[in-house]
Amino acid sequence: MNLGEKNNPVIELQKAEVKLQNGEIIFLDIPKTVYPPREDSALLIDYLETLKPNGVAMEIGCGSGILSILLAKNNWKVEACDINPYAVAAAKKNSASASVQHNIIFREGGLGEENFSIPEGTKLLFWNLPYLNPPLPNEPRLDWIEEASMSDLEKKGWGHQLADYLEINRRYLEPDLLVVLLQRKYPKSPSNTEYWLNHGWSHRVIKSIWIHDEKLELVGYWKPGQGIPMKIIQECFSTMDEAKKLPNFGWQRIRTNKQIRGRGRRESTWVSNEQDLLATWNIKKSILGNINPGILQIIIGTKISDLLEQYCKWPNDILDNSGSKIGGILIEMDNQEEHLRIGIGINYLAKQIGSMEVIGWDEKTPGITTNNISQMIDAILSTLFEEHELLTHNLSPDILKRDSWRGLSKLLSRGYSLKIKDKKSRIIGLDGDGGLSTLIEGKKSQNQSIDELTWLF
Repeated sequence: MNLGEKNNPVIELQKAEVKLQNGEIIFLDIPKTVYPPREDSALLIDYLETLKPNGVAMEIGCGSGILSILLAKNNWKVEACDINPYAVAAAKKNSASASVQHNIIFREGGLGEENFSIPEGTKLLFWNLPYLNPPLPNEPRLDWIEEASMSDLEKKGWGHQLADYLEINRRYLEPDLLVVLLQRKYPKSPSNTEYWLNHGWSHRVIKSIWIHDEKLELVGYWKPGQGIPMKIIQECFSTMDEAKKLPNFGWQRIRTNKQIRGRGRRESTWVSNEQDLLATWNIKKSILGNINPGILQIIIGTKISDLLEQYCKWPNDILDNSGSKIGGILIEMDNQEEHLRIGIGINYLAKQIGSMEVIGWDEKTPGITTNNISQMIDAILSTLFEEHELLTHNLSPDILKRDSWRGLSKLLSRGYSLKIKDKKSRIIGLDGDGGLSTLIEGKKSQNQSIDELTWLF
């Protein structure tokens, strides 16, 4: 369909213009049923303007075509689609007006339709997800074409449908593909980040905005390692030692099925069985310019505890709600190495270690395999620490400290308290080094040593 052709019906058009950071103005003609650039679009526009040419990109739900036009002006090759034929016609016309039609292919269709596919070599896939709730039975409805393009699915959102499609077609995709979605964070949408995390995708929030009573987030998703797989070995003394042998580039990690002489805190032995998660990640020491190792250990512990729907006990233990240990985190580094090593051990089944009884994740989340847990934890650590060419990576010490304290507070809310040197104390926060801030007999104190602590429940 071409707007304005003699044999086509007259379509009511609205005019819009978008001013770019370099001062250039893009003029748009937009039919009534096509989504125009709005406040949410500005999040994507601000992000896309920062991207240097990197190959092929695809846009789902192109609307007026403004986002694809913007990328094409940055010398990307773009393929864009929309289920609304008026949107496709308008986007073609607008791209020609902007003199970038040679860099964009527009086609009618969308996710879930037979003709949907992702172009070979795509490095960037982006979508301003439909995030309106489907109307209730007694509520007024939009025109069908507007409702189809602007409303999310009721139970399993469009974002989840896309994640499933990418998993099925993973072997055809670029290993460093970045998926950028504009989605609703609050009220919680049927399309949410947790679904991607549980399917092994890393993510980073690029930007967020409140529009009236809704919070929208622009989120980038990618697969950990971007083509570098986790090394899996049958048996070793310790994954901490094996990690020293990994290549000195990219996102490197190693997992073993059996560990003979694993280490815990202060060189204690980590007793493990087959099917336990036993793995180590190499992280560049340069992150220590922003993060104290103490905070680093706590934030990892709290994120993994949240994944397992359990609790983190300062500084590195993962517990269930009865106080039984499920796993732990250990960080090591050597002066001569460029990386620090993050060792993670999580029990699969309950077992007895000396006088201590520990439990496993199978008791809490049966049916989840070691591979499942490994992929999800890989995604968590990649989210925190892995770099992606199309994303900025600014770790905020203040945010990490805040999130660490929030994670620890979940355990304290269950009635845990402390004795320090046999004196009952109240935990009031974390210091900048990841130590506990406490009140002992009304006086504030800082504590970095686990040896002086007795936990009470």
